[in-house]
Amino acid sequence: MPVINRLSTLHAANRQLLRVRHFAKGTYPEANPAPSALPVNRFFLPICNPNGKACYLADATQHFELRPGCAYFIPLFHKACMKLDRELNFLSIQFTLGPFGSVDLFSHFRTIREIPDATWLARAEAAYAEKDDEIAGIRVRGLVESFAAFLLSGMTKEQLAFATAFTAFEPELSYIQAQGSAATTVEELAALRGFRREVFTRKFTAAVGMPPKQFLSRYLMNRACDLLLREDARVREVAFELGFSNEYYFSRFFKKQMGIPPRDFKAHYRS
Repeated sequence: MPVINRLSTLHAANRQLLRVRHFAKGTYPEANPAPSALPVNRFFLPICNPNGKACYLADATQHFELRPGCAYFIPLFHKACMKLDRELNFLSIQFTLGPFGSVDLFSHFRTIREIPDATWLARAEAAYAEKDDEIAGIRVRGLVESFAAFLLSGMTKEQLAFATAFTAFEPELSYIQAQGSAATTVEELAALRGFRREVFTRKFTAAVGMPPKQFLSRYLMNRACDLLLREDARVREVAFELGFSNEYYFSRFFKKQMGIPPRDFKAHYRS
């Protein structure tokens, strides 16, 4: 049998950028079930839940008791409630996965998932228990990639095609990744193809699943979250780096997208 090089698979593999943005274990002292929609995919693994139904995950159509031995998935920008108490022990991983870090493969997911398989928790605990940070990092990346492949393999061909349709706009995605900022406009992106704004918006929305203006906002949010988590980051400096005219406009934009000011986000996720 001749050697067959799957070039399209290589391109797909090298196109995806995985960012693990949160990896933590323990209990959470707050028990506020207010709905939230974060710019990250949430992979949640209960270890023990003594109070059963008192701790749950829910969205507009589904409600799950947080059961040890199950894995839970909340796609990015999907509004969901997570009710925790002081006795629920868990592992939590948050990540993004997509081409050039601009589009996420789970952008089109519209539902939370419960997966009754204790293997995911066992692998997460093994990664967390690893003392060497480099090895632990490789373990958690491998776990997230396996979990993402599991979720994507459950899609229909039509759903999977829709999830990857944004590849038709790779030049625009590369442009945004290289020099996108708060000053980037839809007209600027349309000009890359010689389209009028209205034509570009229609074609982009059909392929990517959201208008280009919303896409730019999500890109800025992901960049903002990355920058705010740097040890020496200041909100004013992040605002300037992203191209906002001042800290006030950046803070207003961030709060509108995330529901909390950038300083509160930084304090929570750096703690």
